[in-house]
Formats: sequence, C-alpha cells, structure tokens
Amino acid sequence: MKKVSSFVVIAVLVRPYIAEAFAPSIEGRSRTQLHAIPNSRRDFLTSSIAISSLAAATSAVVLSPFPGVADVSDGNALPEGALQFSRVIKVRAQLNSVAKRVADRPSEIDKAEWDKIDDFLRTLYSAGEDMKVIAKGIYEPAKKTKADEDIKLLQSLVQVAQKPVSNGDSAGFAVVAAKVDGLFEDFFDLLRDIPDEL
Repeated sequence: MKKVSSFVVIAVLVRPYIAEAFAPSIEGRSRTQLHAIPNSRRDFLTSSIAISSLAAATSAVVLSPFPGVADVSDGNALPEGALQFSRVIKVRAQLNSVAKRVADRPSEIDKAEWDKIDDFLRTLYSAGEDMKVIAKGIYEPAKKTKADEDIKLLQSLVQVAQKPVSNGDSAGFAVVAAKVDGLFEDFFDLLRDIPDEL
C-alpha cells in the first residue's frame, strides 16, 4: 500500500482553483489577466476548513505507521521468558549482596534496613513465580519435577526467612540466604541442556 502525501492531496483539491485563477480570460484578450472566481467570505471559510480538515486527516493516516512498517520492538523491553530469566538473575545477585552485607556488618544494620530486607524478601518470593514461567520450558519430566520442587522449597524458605529478619537475627538470615542461593544454583543447573561429558 503506497503512502499518499498530504501535499499531493491538497494540491489535487486546490488545483482547479489555481488553473482558473491563472488562465487567460475567456474573452480572448491579448494579455493574460487574473481570472479569479468570485467567492464570498463564507465560501472561502468553508473551503479552507474543508481543506485543513482533509489535510489533518490525511497527515494522520500518512504519519501513522502501517503494520508492515512499524517497529518490531521499542528496544526497551525483553520478550517473555527472557524477561523472567533476567529478573531471576538480578534477584540472585541482589540476594548475594544483601547476604554479604548482613554477614559482614550485622551490628550496623538498623530497623529501617531490616525493613528494606523484609521488602526484598517479597521480591525474592516473586522471583519464584518467574522461575515457574522459566520452568515451563523444561521438557524432560524428571528435571521439570525437580525444578518445581526447588521453586516450592525456595518460596517456603523465603517465608521462613521473615522470622530472622523481623527479629534482626543476622546469623539466621545468613543460613536461609545460603540455602536459597543453593536452590538458585540447582535451578540453573536444571536449565542446562549440554551434557557434562562435553
């Protein structure tokens, strides 16, 4: 489908008036004179409104992207599956960072920071939901069953981690964080399709 320029449409609509305006007079005079059509103000306003509305409608059609010409993606979002995988990797990295902070300087963590860690546990729990989406791509039944078990265990451990976080127990949180990180590692191992022999 070809795009029609709004200038072409306007030129086609206005063309008869231009042709009559600059045509030699009908009386056959020897000189060329302007032969304008006598219009009233109302006719002028009506025709100018019609032309401007037609130009606006044409430009809206011309400027809107056609399905075959539109961008496939804006480039600012990942497709489903890759988005969940990216979030799981980020949450695991954040878990390691939080666990290191809690293990290295437990005396410096105040109530506000423990509250932020509690909020992070919600993010960690939702990573389990992303893992469920990723696990749908596992086709081997034994691996899929193991992945589902790991996800359930991960989410239950995150719920267990809320007690040490609410009590400000850094040692208890470190134990749970290490187990959750191990479950992340097991889950990523299940996603590997390449045999160990290679």
